[in-house]
Amino acid sequence: MQVLLISTYDLGHQPFSLASPAAKLRAAGAEVSCNDLAIDALNEDAVKKACLIGLYLPMHTATRLSVALLPRLKDINPDAHIVFYGLYAPLNADYLQSVGGDSFIGGEFEDALVDIFLKLATGEAPPTAPLISTAKQEFKQPWRGDLPGLDRYAHLDLGDGTTKIVGYTEASRGCKHACRHCPIVPVYQGRFRIVPVDIVLTDIRQQIAKGAEHISFGDPDFFNGPRHATAIVEALHQEFPDITYDVTIKIEHLLKHQTLLPQLKATGCLFITTAVESSEEEILKRLDKGHSQADFKRATEIARDAGLTLAPTFVPFTPWTTKEGFLHLLETISELDLVENVAPIQLAIRLLIPNQSSLLELPDIQPHLAGYDQVALSYRWRNGDETVEALCAKVQEIVEASAQGNRSRRDTFAAIYTAALAACDRPNNGLPNLTSVAGITIPSMSEPWFCCAEPTQEQLARL
Repeated sequence: MQVLLISTYDLGHQPFSLASPAAKLRAAGAEVSCNDLAIDALNEDAVKKACLIGLYLPMHTATRLSVALLPRLKDINPDAHIVFYGLYAPLNADYLQSVGGDSFIGGEFEDALVDIFLKLATGEAPPTAPLISTAKQEFKQPWRGDLPGLDRYAHLDLGDGTTKIVGYTEASRGCKHACRHCPIVPVYQGRFRIVPVDIVLTDIRQQIAKGAEHISFGDPDFFNGPRHATAIVEALHQEFPDITYDVTIKIEHLLKHQTLLPQLKATGCLFITTAVESSEEEILKRLDKGHSQADFKRATEIARDAGLTLAPTFVPFTPWTTKEGFLHLLETISELDLVENVAPIQLAIRLLIPNQSSLLELPDIQPHLAGYDQVALSYRWRNGDETVEALCAKVQEIVEASAQGNRSRRDTFAAIYTAALAACDRPNNGLPNLTSVAGITIPSMSEPWFCCAEPTQEQLARL
């Protein structure tokens, strides 16, 4: 029986979450095809032959694209069993079922996909109720044979005019923490699951054999299991001393495990993505981030002392954002000499409130809500200060124009800073200090870390 696994968008990476279930399904006897629509056109022949089609939903953008794709899949093969899997599948199961989905899996999904395949193969009815599992999986070496070459995905720009081909893997899934705005929390409920060291290293080896020069670890937090993480990077560096990598670590863990940062540097870590979100203390408390602005500053110093680049991400526009708070965020970024480290899109992001979000438990969010938009897969909200809404629109306009005009991060930041000064009725007496730390280059991915955007026309055209 033939199975087709589809990814519509995975942040510019070759999708681990197609390769991993593909391996288990193949071991169970399935004929598996993988189709990454972020790179390739839809494989209509594989759609026609598939009895089971799996659509991977790791984030908001991928879910919107998958829903847009579904009518075409149904038109080509109306009899295929459609399973949505990934974080956004169980959170939106009612809507996904209303548009034609059959099964919905969240959390650890490999075994559940195999179970659906086996039921279909024996004529049994697969489950239709949403399934969330955090049970330990018996992982197999991910099967990447059907995916586009790594050179077709996002590359690493080292900041000195050179680039590297990037591989992608995951050493763990889920998270021990409960940040209110995070879509992982309703699914994993404070749990995380590791991928065995030997599986991770085997997956990395096969990507290096295909040209990978840098590995991006996609764990929500690489230091949820610090001993597991360091065991992997020590073994990786011993076997491949020239391979570099990047990880994601929350501010709280950068402080708690700061003694491990020199070990990351020594084993080839180039940069660390960290979700700062805001510089306004009350907003950080509402999001339950577990850090303060002072912690952010300290983490920046610790990473810099270890020779590591910090790549902060933000959610600058929330129902509680103030104009002065946004301006203070920009000044903090400049003060810490992080202008080049921040992708401009990070300064334009509005808080996404998906279905079942823990943010809905906050009493003071209710006055800002304007109902749930099922098609947009999020709650609509507005800041109580309409001038903040106007500033948000202006910043988004600047970022979009800068992307189209290929303007530098520094020039884009300057334009945003000027707009923030005007919004706050402050005189424009010049930009803050924009000097760089001598000798530090800023590596970054060619596709910025960003997972809650509206689907673009280019993305929709691929469907």
